[in-house]
Amino acid sequence: MKAFLPLLLLFPLAATAEWYEAEGSAPLGLGADTARQQALEQALSDALLQAGASLTTVQSVVDGTFAGQQLDITAQGELMDYVILDERRDQGRLWLRVRADIWPGEGQQSQCTSRYRPGITLAGLSLRHPEQGQVGQIFALGEAVAAKLAQQLGNSVNLMTHLPHPLATDPRLPRSPGLRKGSDVLASQQQSRLLLSGVIEDISISDGHWTKWTFSEIPRQFSLSITLEDTLTGDTLLHQRYQTQSAWTFKKHDRVNVHDHGFWQSAYGQAVAQLLLRVGREVVQAQSCMKAVGNILQQSEEGILMDLGRQAGIQVGDRFTLLHRRQLQPGYYSETSSQAQFVVRQSHLDYSLLVPADAGARQVRVMPGDRLSQL
Repeated sequence: MKAFLPLLLLFPLAATAEWYEAEGSAPLGLGADTARQQALEQALSDALLQAGASLTTVQSVVDGTFAGQQLDITAQGELMDYVILDERRDQGRLWLRVRADIWPGEGQQSQCTSRYRPGITLAGLSLRHPEQGQVGQIFALGEAVAAKLAQQLGNSVNLMTHLPHPLATDPRLPRSPGLRKGSDVLASQQQSRLLLSGVIEDISISDGHWTKWTFSEIPRQFSLSITLEDTLTGDTLLHQRYQTQSAWTFKKHDRVNVHDHGFWQSAYGQAVAQLLLRVGREVVQAQSCMKAVGNILQQSEEGILMDLGRQAGIQVGDRFTLLHRRQLQPGYYSETSSQAQFVVRQSHLDYSLLVPADAGARQVRVMPGDRLSQL
């Protein structure tokens, strides 16, 4: 049996060495050795992402011979050691649970620890090729995957809204194609700054002879493209395509309920769920270092009301500077900083009260459209 040795090329970024547990899996149809190698790489990269690390490349050496790059994701950190805690085979997949020791190394930059939790709206996911859902009648897979992703994001992000329908790019907007339709309305009405959208690119499955369906496992693809956008600026924070495959353990003419627990316990459902865990972690990482930008609701003698509060991570004592914002034409704005600073005196669930931090700020008048940017 050939021995697989993962060679991890890493760059330091964490603060202290810690142990992280993670799980990876791969189809046994690839062969036991290849499945074990892929499951191990997936688990180790997941552990690095948990640590806020960033894996640059994972390469394989087979019997001393370089076998090529296996994956390429953005991360930083140094893997010192790992232990395989458990190995099992379930529904056509090999699963490995590992515990990894991740160390920062020298010259490590501190990891971003911003408390700001920008509101996120998750748009509905659609099938790029609906006809691929014919086998299993899984035309509602986009809805089920979006619900599963929302569940897995949980309390890790400030998920404000889960829309039941996709949001399409509007090419008529005089901004980059990344700016989505109704983004300003989305930000003001839903209190969501970020838009998480995507499309399921591929759920194809080979339509073989009945003997193949009876006596062998039929692999099915799953490919998902995800985009995370800042609706205030039009910037794309994350644009990634995720892909996996697993055995389709249902019969050829079964009608599969993708909302049912049985689907998510199947080999295919578990593979999709594990892929969504990685999506969730990368979404959290992509928005973790953002600075808060709040809309001004009103100005009074007591101070300035801002539409961000504890739910967005705003605390008493946080400082903001005033931004004068003017619309030049739809989709285009000019912003200038007044240098005036304000400090949060009261922080409520979804709004805060700020007061001038110095005498100069007391003389500043707020105009419609002005915003507050966190220092």
